[in-house]
Amino acid sequence: MIKTNHSASGNFRSWLIFAHKTIGLTLGMIFVAIGLSGAILVYREDIDEWLNADLMRVEPAPEQFYRSLDEVFDAAKAVLPPQAKVERIMLPRHARAATVVTYISETDDLDTFVYDMFIDPYRARVKGERLKIHGDDRFSQPLIPLLMDFHWTLLLGANNAFLIGGVAIFVFLSSLIGLFLWWPVNGNWRMGLKIKLPATSQRIIFDLHRVTGLYLGTVLLISLFTGVAMIFKPATRELVSLISSVRENENFGKSRLFNGATPISPGAAVSVADTVFADGRLHWILLPTSPDGVYVVGKQSASEPNRTKTFHNVGIDQYSGAITRIQDRETYRWGDKFMEWLFPLHSGEFLGESGRPLFVILGLAPMILFATGMSRWMSKRRARKVKLFDGLKP
Repeated sequence: MIKTNHSASGNFRSWLIFAHKTIGLTLGMIFVAIGLSGAILVYREDIDEWLNADLMRVEPAPEQFYRSLDEVFDAAKAVLPPQAKVERIMLPRHARAATVVTYISETDDLDTFVYDMFIDPYRARVKGERLKIHGDDRFSQPLIPLLMDFHWTLLLGANNAFLIGGVAIFVFLSSLIGLFLWWPVNGNWRMGLKIKLPATSQRIIFDLHRVTGLYLGTVLLISLFTGVAMIFKPATRELVSLISSVRENENFGKSRLFNGATPISPGAAVSVADTVFADGRLHWILLPTSPDGVYVVGKQSASEPNRTKTFHNVGIDQYSGAITRIQDRETYRWGDKFMEWLFPLHSGEFLGESGRPLFVILGLAPMILFATGMSRWMSKRRARKVKLFDGLKP
């Protein structure tokens, strides 16, 4: 009986090794590409500003205060092309950043262009603009948005993001197997915590593979899990709703159009939102793009894990200034909080500035794991060929 159990255990471990190896060899390069792009995107805003400093950065005025939001918006409107639809105003994320006005322009043949216009918030002066995307032409995007598209779709389009989700599921399973296989067969787990020196090059490569997988494995599993959950968000929402209620995407209502109706300004909409959320940093204003559309004013508190989106939002009728909807993360139940935390956990935003270097290293981990795993596989393959060749000698 003991021998049978040992044999079964050995066969199971051999099967796990085969599965771990097969997934790594077949999907490893995709995983490396996604990881490297993720490592760069950790500093996406900084890189984008550095590459486009003439547009995206400003010099603070001696007075050190911003002009009013309406003054900044009026500067943008003065140079907007006819029939342009302003989609949002993004407030500066730091003292040297420009205000960004995103607008949509359509040609007579319904060709769609989306532009970002950059405005000096201290002087209410337009610095310039850039094409954000032209229709479905992904290569018309600037580098960082293009890299973000690559990271979650490999430029295959949002409708094909499920393919990357499938890759992530297999890599997630392979990572779990790797953590299981990390435990030394002889039970000497302390040996699995370090790289043995001095040792042969192949032993060092083997130890580097194990140590990288161990020390970054948990964070890697979280990043993979949250990535899959976001790609398959409808399914994730359904599963979470079995445990806790989850809100659908927020519907901020419609504006009531009447004869002689005149839209209020973005500044007036922000004033209304301030009566709901007095504190917090103004992050963006989503503007109505249709006659019955509404303003959505988003503010961020220091305690929020997500720095890319807002979960303190107020919908405001564009004519009357009446509040149409309030989204307040403080009222969230467990399911809503789970959905809110997916992106911060995936990107490391919840850790703030101090966590960004960790997630850069995490993005490099797939390359290290793939390179060391490939090296081990090639070494063993060569050894088998040599053994076979020796066995054929007369």
